[in-house]
Amino acid sequence: MTISTQPLFIRDGHSVVNASTATSLTHNGDFTLLLDSKCNKVAYISGDSASAVFEKAKKVVRANTKYALKLENGGFIDARIIATAFVSPKTSNLVIVGINDRPLCVFDANEFSDLTGLTEVILDGLVSVSEGDSMPTIDWSAYKH
Repeated sequence: MTISTQPLFIRDGHSVVNASTATSLTHNGDFTLLLDSKCNKVAYISGDSASAVFEKAKKVVRANTKYALKLENGGFIDARIIATAFVSPKTSNLVIVGINDRPLCVFDANEFSDLTGLTEVILDGLVSVSEGDSMPTIDWSAYKH
């Protein structure tokens, strides 16, 4: 389970959700998504507040040190909620899909000069986690244009 330093309540319409229960945190510029250990949505924030919520969540929600695929922007995906990772034959993008059959993260082929290398590092990292090792830290700049 993710260890958090404090609760983080996020307003969701006429209610609040405790985002500190999340084990995965992603942000793509348009929205911030927090998922729990079963790949269920804890919070989905879109619009003007998405970036601010992401920055706040990065300070409160902690990645699991063994299982987190740490993303370039400071977000992370818990490997235990990943169902598959593959390069899409249609888009050439690297897609990580959750156990809920929805994309968790898409790495755009146009943003990476070595998407093949990045794919191999992520796939090898996921296999190493299944063998009891920790998810390796990725040097994102080595794969960017």
